[in-house]
Amino acid sequence: MNHIFEPLCKKPRAVILDTDIGPDCDDVGALVCLIDYAKKYKFPILGICNCTSNKAGTGTIDAVCRHCGMETPYLGQWSGEGFQDDPPCHKYNDAVAETFSEAYRNGTLKTDDEVTFYRTLLAGAEDDSVMIITIGMFNNLAALLQSGADEISPLTGMELVKAKVNCLVSMAAILPEGRECNVISDYKAAEVVFTEWPTAVYLSDFHIGWQIMTGYDHIQDPAIIASHPLVMAYHYYTRDWTHLPRKGMNSSYDLTAIQFAVEGEGGYYSLMDPVDLEFYAAIPEQPELADATRAIPNPAGKFRFMKKEVADEVIGESLNAILRKY
Repeated sequence: MNHIFEPLCKKPRAVILDTDIGPDCDDVGALVCLIDYAKKYKFPILGICNCTSNKAGTGTIDAVCRHCGMETPYLGQWSGEGFQDDPPCHKYNDAVAETFSEAYRNGTLKTDDEVTFYRTLLAGAEDDSVMIITIGMFNNLAALLQSGADEISPLTGMELVKAKVNCLVSMAAILPEGRECNVISDYKAAEVVFTEWPTAVYLSDFHIGWQIMTGYDHIQDPAIIASHPLVMAYHYYTRDWTHLPRKGMNSSYDLTAIQFAVEGEGGYYSLMDPVDLEFYAAIPEQPELADATRAIPNPAGKFRFMKKEVADEVIGESLNAILRKY
């Protein structure tokens, strides 16, 4: 497996972002960072796909893109119902989408299902020209890998990925082993992707972004919160958290994956040695639930995990500098 990682700042490939925007607000921060980096380094964002059933999440994507001065790209939406769409997943999405996305509000926001979305974008791309970044679950990518030839392309989903995608960068898993949300929420889909994905995979695990705090705690004025989609997302998501003296800050799980995809190794991160990932049952009472992952050293493994090279506060300051431009 070729593990020469080429960050977007040095090799500006096209990006497809896959997000579970809704269960957490760091997806909003990650999208802001991606948009800012795309402007700075001149790489295209081909499309953004929502891996949940929460349509207000897709409205939030539209609102964030427009607020950050970017025309909303091609949008995908998970076609299944009831996935990550319960009330806790609507803590900020409904308000942001209804307030700041006219297309969502009037019912004209256009999306395609996940398979059409991915197959269309990859079929139209040059070979080895795409980086996929996932900051959510793996159901969309599993559906892509399992798709067959159709009117969009004579290639299967696996063949499209192998031809068009350079690498996959994901916020997922936990080192050295254990259960992590983006994996366990649909571990069967994660297992399909982790087992079958044909390119190198670079992972920001749970511990990378957990204690890196980013957001908008410097803004507490209710009028500003109500008039600003990014501030609203962070404050509405955290407003019921009794442990926070000042609302508006959150862990930066997804933002670190974006930062690494763009800046690569050097300033903030390095890469650990290659590993394989195996699934196992971590809950003794449920031996049939093999939803945890374990890293197994293997020089030929296709997975490499990120490692922080500076203090959490340093990374947090760099990410907050981006968020607070907008």
